[in-house]
Amino acid sequence: MTRIVIMKKFKFKLQTLLNIREAREREIQHELAQIVFLQNLERARQDELRRRIEEQQSLFSGRLRKGAYSANEAVLFERFVDVSLRAINTAEGKIRILEPQVREVRGRLVEASRARKVVEKLKERKKVQYDYELNRELSKENDEMNLKIYATRKKEMA
Repeated sequence: MTRIVIMKKFKFKLQTLLNIREAREREIQHELAQIVFLQNLERARQDELRRRIEEQQSLFSGRLRKGAYSANEAVLFERFVDVSLRAINTAEGKIRILEPQVREVRGRLVEASRARKVVEKLKERKKVQYDYELNRELSKENDEMNLKIYATRKKEMA
């Protein structure tokens, strides 16, 4: 009588823990993305203001060369530049204020990633161990079958 070994499908007992750690890592990544998005928004605002200052400066320089400007326009241009530069500085302040948060969240992300990787490595080791055991059982089964075939042929020859 042949012995057929059917091993259970690989199941990682700590899969729930791994799922929780992966979810936590995604949550922290999302938090980091939100903060970086706010910083990028401020940077985009700064770039737009700088572009507008350059644009207005070239328009004003063109009018100045042509002699077609008024003192009122010069005052408005100066006010625009002043207000824009203050807005750029304010945006820079907001970016700097967010920087410690970014560092803190990145640190938490590194820790969460390490925690996930520890469990993933354990899962990989358990899978390798499972595959080894499965292959060992299959080899035993093949050896038994070959032995029985050999014994049957030997009987038939005798």
